[in-house]
Amino acid sequence: MEEGGCKMTVTKKDIADYLGISRTAVSLVLNNTPNSTVSEETRRSILQAAKELGYRDSEIYPKICYILYNREPDDPLYIHDLRVIENVASQHGYRLIFMNVRSSTNDFNMLSKYLGNKEVSGIVLTGDIDDDILDIMEDAAVPYVVYSGVSSNRTDVNVIVTDVVKIAYEATKYLTDLGHVRIALFSGSLDTLVHQQTLAGYRKALEEAGLPYDISLVQVSKEEDGYELASRMEILEIDYSAAFCVNTVIQFGALQKLKDLGFQVPRKISLVGWGYSELVKMSVPNLTTLYIGPEEKEIVVKRLIEIINEGDKDRRTIYLKDTVIHEGGTAALYRSGS
Repeated sequence: MEEGGCKMTVTKKDIADYLGISRTAVSLVLNNTPNSTVSEETRRSILQAAKELGYRDSEIYPKICYILYNREPDDPLYIHDLRVIENVASQHGYRLIFMNVRSSTNDFNMLSKYLGNKEVSGIVLTGDIDDDILDIMEDAAVPYVVYSGVSSNRTDVNVIVTDVVKIAYEATKYLTDLGHVRIALFSGSLDTLVHQQTLAGYRKALEEAGLPYDISLVQVSKEEDGYELASRMEILEIDYSAAFCVNTVIQFGALQKLKDLGFQVPRKISLVGWGYSELVKMSVPNLTTLYIGPEEKEIVVKRLIEIINEGDKDRRTIYLKDTVIHEGGTAALYRSGS
């Protein structure tokens, strides 16, 4: 706002007068006040007017923090989700802040101090979630949702998670429908709940297809190294025509090893993965994988905003179930003797 050629500081009162609404409403929105009763339509009008009048940019947008816990900051399994969350948050007038946190005293202290400043309206927490990080979230009293599985049996948390049993079942069934009977499971540590659930879905699909469960076909890598898993299958001379890989990192690594062995994929061995990352289209051939589409993942941000605006009265788990398949080129009909 300018007067007599000089730029004047825009105040909350100026915005209130401009819109013809109360200064209290403007303050509630621009201060990111939790549980405010201001409607979404009014909030959007206030943010838009603040931008038009030149209100300080850093104060216009409420912020959501995306915390990746106990995973590498460039983990391709999470980068794609981060972009989806950022896009949806932006559509609802929120800016996204990314933070990578490790299970260490130093990181915990840093996180507690940051959350204590109340600079963010809410938190999306993902990664390898445990009670330590959940206790910090509770102590901070900042609205949050867990976008991941929870390793403990806690039921007092707002969780949004993929129905892993269903995904594993559908991926394995995809391979049995192609005629494969010797289907391996390439998994991360079975000490982890998500991989235990994956195993359950895999076994369910085999049982429905009338196929025996062969423990030698279940190969585990704590480092989630698909290259090493495919190497192990070759060294141990375990016969298989297909593998369900619990993520695209394992799938990509397995594909590279099979290529090094001179095996044609999918003519010799088919690979189906779970999830969507940059590796899916970088791979040659493209990876065949099942994943949850971005439209369904919008619930992560929408649920968090609901908690921010209306309070955290009904804690529950929401399952993402609607799978999409990227056909890629790593799965094909079983060919006997290929």
